[in-house]
Amino acid sequence: ESQGLTAALQSMADKMLETYGQKVTLDMDERVTSQLDMGKQGVVFYIIEEAVNNARKHAGAPVIAVSLKMVETGIGLLKIADNGVGFDVKEMTEAYDKRASSSLGMVNLRERSELVNGLLQIDSAPGKGTKVQVYIPLTEDAADRLHHRQAK
Repeated sequence: ESQGLTAALQSMADKMLETYGQKVTLDMDERVTSQLDMGKQGVVFYIIEEAVNNARKHAGAPVIAVSLKMVETGIGLLKIADNGVGFDVKEMTEAYDKRASSSLGMVNLRERSELVNGLLQIDSAPGKGTKVQVYIPLTEDAADRLHHRQAK
């Protein structure tokens, strides 16, 4: 925790490989992580941990790829992608709306994304793998731009 997000994620990735034989690759942009305060770094870590655990349990993917990149000034894009079995997002979203226990991971991802004022997008289809993306504003101005675009 005291060593920052990238070190914590490397430790998690190492533990995933040791414990479950699950390979997790990391590609972290320090320009983004350095702009996240410790509280936001913690939330981002838990988003990644939740998405990686969901992928490990349900996707059957040989590799889970985690990246955090700057996509435009003040906005980082967190991406957790796997090439596993995938799922029907619409069906899962309806289960989320009913608060079904099988969709608890979706509830956690959505709520944690909101904690960093981020926008969550989940792309998946049966047989096509899954991509969880969270656009994370790093400044108030970026948050305004991000949410203004979403409202259109």
